Amino acid sequence: MALFSWLQNRSQGVRQHIGDTDRIWRNVYSSIEPSEVWAKQNISNLWGGVYNLEFSPDGSILVAACEKKSIVLFSTNTFRETKIIRQAHSDCVNCVKFLDDRMFASCSDDCSVVLWDVRNLKQRVRTLHGHSNWVKNIEYSKKDNLIVTSGFDGSIFTWDINSTTESGLLYKNVFHTTGLMRCRLSPDASKLVICTTGGYMIIIHDLNLETLAEDLKGFRPNLHRLMQLGRQLIPFASRFHHLFLRSQRTNRVELVSDFPEGNDAEVISSLQIHPHGWCALSRNITYDESSEFTCVHDIQDFEEDGDEDDEDEHIDIEKMLDCTIIERRLSILRPDSPLYRRYEARLRAIRQEGATTTRPNNDVTSEDMHPDIWEIQWPLMNRNTHQMNSQQSRLERFRSGIIPEDARNPGQSSAGNSAGGSITAEMRVATVAAAMITGPRNEEDRIVLEDMVVDSGEEFVMPREEHVPVSAKRKRVQQNAKRMLYYIEEPNIGKRFIKELCFSSDGRVICSPYGYGIRLLTFNRDCSELNSCCDGPDAKAQKLTELKVMKCHSDIVVSTKFSPRLPLLVTGCLNGKIVWLQPVL
Repeated sequence: MALFSWLQNRSQGVRQHIGDTDRIWRNVYSSIEPSEVWAKQNISNLWGGVYNLEFSPDGSILVAACEKKSIVLFSTNTFRETKIIRQAHSDCVNCVKFLDDRMFASCSDDCSVVLWDVRNLKQRVRTLHGHSNWVKNIEYSKKDNLIVTSGFDGSIFTWDINSTTESGLLYKNVFHTTGLMRCRLSPDASKLVICTTGGYMIIIHDLNLETLAEDLKGFRPNLHRLMQLGRQLIPFASRFHHLFLRSQRTNRVELVSDFPEGNDAEVISSLQIHPHGWCALSRNITYDESSEFTCVHDIQDFEEDGDEDDEDEHIDIEKMLDCTIIERRLSILRPDSPLYRRYEARLRAIRQEGATTTRPNNDVTSEDMHPDIWEIQWPLMNRNTHQMNSQQSRLERFRSGIIPEDARNPGQSSAGNSAGGSITAEMRVATVAAAMITGPRNEEDRIVLEDMVVDSGEEFVMPREEHVPVSAKRKRVQQNAKRMLYYIEEPNIGKRFIKELCFSSDGRVICSPYGYGIRLLTFNRDCSELNSCCDGPDAKAQKLTELKVMKCHSDIVVSTKFSPRLPLLVTGCLNGKIVWLQPVL
């Protein structure tokens, strides 16, 4: 009735009151119910679980990515399927994305991306090959005419749709990181947000896809995050400190790691961007899958203090690679190798500048002098024979960069064992991370360096470089800004399945899968827009407001999507049923 009253007052020229718009939208969204036309139909499991839903830009077509290698198209006027593309891929379809009103792309666990034209769905427009593992996400940058895809191979690819060749589209691997889950572009393609299995997100501000690969070449977010957690400077990670400074005009990097108290976020599986590009909506689970949380993080630019100090710090970090560290690196290289000569020249140059072989006393805290409980000795293998030789092999120490709070006393270390006894899985992970610190610059250096053998299961092995302790007075590890705005705990139902959340077209409402149904969430009880609810970047994170909860499926809901034009909501579950929900006024 509030809507009709508002329309009547507007037609009579009555002035609008503050809050009228919020109240109208609250009534509209709170009245959403499943459509009876669709609910009465008995839909069999023809296409398997519905993993992703996508509307065309004009809202006239809905496309569903389904488990049984199928893509299903629906008309939003009749709520009925118009076309089922069976065997669209050779494995389950994970995601679909419209490029314009007639063309869309789909990706699958078969590692491929396929372009389709809604006017002729009997054959593919183009099949794109490049990923080496499941492809989970597709984005489209309209300003660049580039398709952006990401998968479980850890790579983000860009595909130029204007470069059609006989073998497909030209593509480029613009970024790689282990634990990659999803990547999303902001509506204006000025930001790229990435969620990971490491309990943090990556925001790339002032995005330039053309130079992204060059700007972030060699940057390893996991290593930078390890440096933050261990609060010890890692020389290799510190070389990319400039990526976090505001002096970085394009492709500036920021890590987001703040989550609610009691939420030990590990895998951030679902990610969506606000329609106005104001914030990122994510859903995460803990490492033991004991709980799930939905969080909203601010992704807008805001002024930060201390950039000048950070630049000075970056210069000091390079100077901290003193003679002692270089001498230890020289000890594992052959004297006739090019890399040995390069380090020898560097050592000579440092000594000529008056550098000492030890650190100044005022640059090391008492905490830095305590041994690391994670310190482990590993045998270096002979480069030529790759066989252990008890007379020639040496045991080299390196630090993992993680110092537990209760580790403050020296301990005995021996090959294959830590101070506390046998090596745990966590210790091996820390050891691998430390071994990843630096790598050879070219193939010649790779031949010269001794291989380090680490029983870790990782796909790569890198030579080690010493960690440099942090000075309590002058040096500090860059920490992440507080970005979380809202949060709410979710029911831990349907483990191991990714639940796709969504924003309404105006960004006022969040639809979250809630067991066998959905939950509508708002930023406040008045259903106001986000910019009317936030108190500023320093405000404490608030709990999302529950607007409505409803059960509308007979199986776990894993996908949701609002229409871009209407207050129309669509949900999909694991048994293949799709439910249409609309306001009942």
